[in-house]
Amino acid sequence: MTTRTSWIRSAKSTLAGVALTTLAASLLVAIPAEAKSRKKHKENASPVEEVVEPARDSSLVNGGDGSTAASAGQRTVSLTFKQLGAWSSLKLRGVDGSQSIGFTLRADEVVVGAKLRLAYDYSPALLPDLSHLRVLLNERVVSVENLPQGKNVGNLREIPLDPRLFNEFNELRFNLVGHYTRQCEDPWHTSLWLTLSDLGRIELTLAPVSTNSDLKNLPAPFLDTRDITALKLPFVFVQDPQPGPIRAAGIVASWFGIQAGSKGAQFPVNLNKLPDGNAVVFLQGNDSFAGLKPAKGATLSVHPHPTNPLAKLLLVAGNNEEDILRAARALALVSPTLIGQSVTVTKESDAPARKPYDAPAWIPVDRPVRIGELSRPSDLRVQGFYPGVIRVNYRVPPDVFTWRTPGAPLKLKYRATRLPEQRNSTLAVSLNQTYIDTLAINGPNKGQGANGLDRIVPVKAENNSVRDASLYLPPYELGGRDQLQFAYTFDLIKEGECKNLPPDNMQGAIDAESTIDFSSFPKYAVLPNLGYFANVGYPFTRMADLSETAVVLSERPTAEELGLYMTVMGRMGEATGYPAIRHALLRPNAVDAAGDKDIIVIGASNSQTLMAKWAEKLPFVQIDGERRVRAPSKSWFPSYRWRQNDERAESGGAGSMSLVSNGNLSAVFGFESPLKSSRSVVFLYADRPADLRKISDALLDPERIGQIQGDLAIVDDKSVANARVAEPYVLGSLPAFAMIRWFLADHPLLFAFTALLSCLVVATVAYRALRRVASRRKKINLT
Repeated sequence: MTTRTSWIRSAKSTLAGVALTTLAASLLVAIPAEAKSRKKHKENASPVEEVVEPARDSSLVNGGDGSTAASAGQRTVSLTFKQLGAWSSLKLRGVDGSQSIGFTLRADEVVVGAKLRLAYDYSPALLPDLSHLRVLLNERVVSVENLPQGKNVGNLREIPLDPRLFNEFNELRFNLVGHYTRQCEDPWHTSLWLTLSDLGRIELTLAPVSTNSDLKNLPAPFLDTRDITALKLPFVFVQDPQPGPIRAAGIVASWFGIQAGSKGAQFPVNLNKLPDGNAVVFLQGNDSFAGLKPAKGATLSVHPHPTNPLAKLLLVAGNNEEDILRAARALALVSPTLIGQSVTVTKESDAPARKPYDAPAWIPVDRPVRIGELSRPSDLRVQGFYPGVIRVNYRVPPDVFTWRTPGAPLKLKYRATRLPEQRNSTLAVSLNQTYIDTLAINGPNKGQGANGLDRIVPVKAENNSVRDASLYLPPYELGGRDQLQFAYTFDLIKEGECKNLPPDNMQGAIDAESTIDFSSFPKYAVLPNLGYFANVGYPFTRMADLSETAVVLSERPTAEELGLYMTVMGRMGEATGYPAIRHALLRPNAVDAAGDKDIIVIGASNSQTLMAKWAEKLPFVQIDGERRVRAPSKSWFPSYRWRQNDERAESGGAGSMSLVSNGNLSAVFGFESPLKSSRSVVFLYADRPADLRKISDALLDPERIGQIQGDLAIVDDKSVANARVAEPYVLGSLPAFAMIRWFLADHPLLFAFTALLSCLVVATVAYRALRRVASRRKKINLT
């Protein structure tokens, strides 16, 4: 691009004001702070003169997630603590225990009303005249809750919050001041506890504010990266859009998917209709809509909404297909350099070609990776006598073949406060909530960990605070999107009442120089596997730019088909961290041009002609009201291959069934490409175009996306049923010896026969050799 590729993002200006003007609105990801946390924010809210009294008689309303309509121009957001990042209930322990939830607010809305709903239980041993629960918002006390005896279970509270207290970055802190005796007490006594339900919630009433029409604010106002709710951004086309705007929209959707991250993104499509709020409009050539039309060349511009003064329209336009694709690539690749209301892209240089498995969001698999590359230093430290858990997230390609290995090596370096008398302080290591091992903080690490995982005893000077250990991440827990958990437990030494109280500044950390190494494993996968597709977009995301992927839409795609296509592209961008700038877009009659590509097919029974063309190859077919599905294969249930949990690569079902039904079905199925072996096809299908929305919703639902497995997934509004009916095929290769082991493990009788035959051959050869030796000795003795 001729535009400068500076990646420096402009700082978002804070909105100043009086009374009800505050910063922001919907909430981004919130993470519970560690116990004893006292984090201060730079931005201070307007002062509040008195503590806000709670409404004692209110009950915890089980409101819906997301946003609901309020008065004109306003919306209400209701989110639970769990949605804000609390992994479980908030547990307050000790005489001064604290837990926090941090959240951020949008820049294009202000808080005009807020309330907090709590559900909590506490210890019956707490003295009511000395104990209480403090609730603080940005270190301002908003409520003090008494803890009377006899009412320690099932407490519900509704607390109004002053809108003036909200900043751009906010912290909601809960502080237990607890005492169980009037005499000298143990500050960490087990009777000092209070538990807040993670189903407690905060409700905000938000009013929109106008923003500037400037590209430098992108992705705002169309997406606020601090918003915790899933992105729902309408894309607008003219009726019967050309392929250029559709493919450009796919690129833009993948970019917005990256910005939205794990929250997810949907892009409902409007044809010749402008939505009420923010939207992205795609125009090519002579297209015009709502007073918008393409300028000369490839252009990106922000315009006011013609009927809503608080909304904006992002226009992606070009005179021809080449221009509009250039504009889309400029947005996806160099958006931080775009400034002004409108930008024309006159030239571009090709982005560097991607290599397999080099997606920015994936952990490198060609070298050891430092944990410091996966997490910020501040996220690798905890403090307090009951510290929180250190969590390290990473994504690994699903075809990393770890079968019959100890797993991926983890060379761990860790440190913690070491007191001589605390001999039982430990660090517990887990992967995806599955326990791996426990390491000592004081004293030597000896023997083996759980699951037979070897540990190297560190050989270091006794006064060196950094300790080393070598573990293996169990292969059966490597699932694409993984999380390492490190939990410190500090030993509590008691020598009597009021003696040798433990310090409250205990600290633990994982050294950023710790490494994970996947470089020794071959790449090999048995396909089709829709779990890989739903989780990280594999095998399409092997190439981060989707250069080996073709998307096939019907001749005249409906708004629902286009919307699902945008959602899939958003998922691909989120999975790789790189925009899908090189995917191909084809019509069914041109599918033969995708012979050397993996293919995504989207369509309904009355529009997607590939179902009839590939009927003999498909595991599922709907033609003329009749459905034909192959019988499930014998490998439908997982089997245990020599104590390694894998699915057998057996042949598919021997027959098929034909059914006639009045019900409407939505399904995702995968199979080997009819055009070339080892290439994959994933078909996203619905009997009616409107039911494609079920698939789009399932791909963004954390509960249902894990249910998309096998090679045939039937998608409903609330659940997903799956089966294995297609013929298996493989992608990748194994070393010769590993391939032999893999093959024989699937054929135990053949293995036994081969072993027996080998023994017979060896015995026969040995017998003949010994006979010859005996014959020679006999001849020598005769002479």
